[in-house]
Amino acid sequence: MSTAKPGTLYIVSTPIGNLKDITLRALDVLREVDFVACEDTRVTLKLLNRYEIKKPLISYHSKSTASVQARLSRLLLEGKNVALVSDSGTPVISDPGSTLIRHSIEIGIQTVPIPGPSSVHTVLMASGIPLSEYTFIGFLSSKASRRKKALSELKKHKTVFIFFESPHRIISFLEDVIASLGPVQGCVGKEMTKMFERFYRGDIAEILRRMRENGVKGEYTVIIDNRENMGYK
Repeated sequence: MSTAKPGTLYIVSTPIGNLKDITLRALDVLREVDFVACEDTRVTLKLLNRYEIKKPLISYHSKSTASVQARLSRLLLEGKNVALVSDSGTPVISDPGSTLIRHSIEIGIQTVPIPGPSSVHTVLMASGIPLSEYTFIGFLSSKASRRKKALSELKKHKTVFIFFESPHRIISFLEDVIASLGPVQGCVGKEMTKMFERFYRGDIAEILRRMRENGVKGEYTVIIDNRENMGYK
């Protein structure tokens, strides 16, 4: 039985697009850990190569088997330090990782969050929408009937919602928003921090019209303001 002091699990936020948007602390951690657990090794390798960091990568994603988690837990118990990263942004925000973190806490592994880029906060900063609170939803169901049902339930709550959506569903998603919530304001951010970054702001019906004209490409973060009489443009 190993008597080594357990290692540390670092939960490291990585850029959502622009590779310069990584913190100095995150780089220090990535340089110092023994292993990096990541969603897609190809994506993480681009980041590590950019900063000339060479580390063993372990693929850990939503479809990973129990044996992968067991391996990571064993490494941590043997005294190895592991960095958990997602493909972009803050881990476990609509990304895998919570199961590993919860298990690590249960077996006495120290877990250290390394804050950094977040598409949620990025779109909030750029939206111009006044708020003191919001509700993060993430991805709704890919099935139209379930998505519409969820939106109908959300209509009861007079607050600001934040969603993630894929390029394949963004148009139908906004159509469902209009049908379910009526005339609401919002902001849609695409390809944030990247070369083709763009923000659509204002009435959701008008945003939908402009997006149809300009074409759809990239990942989207959507703010929907379901409050009443906010008095802003």
